[in-house]
Amino acid sequence: MEESEARRLAERFCRGLTDAWDERGFELDLLGTPAVLGAFVFAWYPTAPDGAGRPARPGGNLPVLVDPRTGTCRQVRDRKELRPRPGPARSGGP
Repeated sequence: MEESEARRLAERFCRGLTDAWDERGFELDLLGTPAVLGAFVFAWYPTAPDGAGRPARPGGNLPVLVDPRTGTCRQVRDRKELRPRPGPARSGGP
């Protein structure tokens, strides 16, 4: 799976978690790749002020993992999932 496809899937998943994706100007940042973490991992955060006019505060949203084999998305359950995998780098391919 290419990063662009993983990013598209992660955005679709995150849009399902908030009803303010467009209004808050949410963005995705790549945190990890299959070769290092075994999955694509994206942080997602708002860039626009909230409804009360307060500035955006990045953070607070759990990162999203995208399985490169199935395209399945889910939120990180444990910080350990963000640690590099031991052993040689993996290609992420079949």
